[in-house]
Amino acid sequence: MKCKNCLNQLANNQKFCPECGGKVIVNRITFKIIFEEFLDKFFNIDNKFYQTFLILLKRPQEVISGYLDGKRVHYFNPVSYFAFALTLSGLYFYLVQKGIIDYSKMMDVSAANYETEMQKEMALKINSFIVEYSNVLAVLFIPIYVLFTKVLFSKYKDYNWAEHFIINIYLYSEAAIITTVILLFSAFNGEIILTVNMIMFLLQLTYFAYALKKIFGLSMKALLIRILFFLLLIAGFFFLILMVGVVIGIMTHKG
Repeated sequence: MKCKNCLNQLANNQKFCPECGGKVIVNRITFKIIFEEFLDKFFNIDNKFYQTFLILLKRPQEVISGYLDGKRVHYFNPVSYFAFALTLSGLYFYLVQKGIIDYSKMMDVSAANYETEMQKEMALKINSFIVEYSNVLAVLFIPIYVLFTKVLFSKYKDYNWAEHFIINIYLYSEAAIITTVILLFSAFNGEIILTVNMIMFLLQLTYFAYALKKIFGLSMKALLIRILFFLLLIAGFFFLILMVGVVIGIMTHKG
């Protein structure tokens, strides 16, 4: 018997090819086999994605230290994990853009915080921009997060810039997957979508705080001080972006 992928000679009792690693297939495909392969691919406890998600949720330091130490066979590649998170969040914002998920209440609440029509119009434009370019913004913010964690946590572990990049895309991806799944499940209930959206940032911050505490071995006091600095840096960065947006909006409105 030969492997159908690489034509390597196989023993009759072999289930996987030792040359290419392909699974030996002897039976014709049926719907039962399709279903079994689907379950094995996505729900098997040995699946890398499933394992990575669960361990990042419960013991994030295990994934981070393991991957950085070279134990990478057990974990989903961080860039691929990030790509999956972007795809999932992209699906959510696509549904918003197409009107399948009603985002109008969020827009109305955002606009209601401003007094003049020009301010409301700019707020709606900013929200629309965020919805349309959410994934681009996520990619652009990763270097900012890397800078912040490098500055705030290098005292505890001397990770280099690339290692901080790995840490941040793993943590961002995990938080994004969790929050996007929650948003998708709540999106079709107009009564709770507003509340859920409002607590998503708090949920992401809580996960980041928990994960960073585990990864860097911080005391609660040290964690709180660095989270405070982190929030101040993020607030300052967002304020800068907001000011740039306001200036652009005013110039556009005048034009």
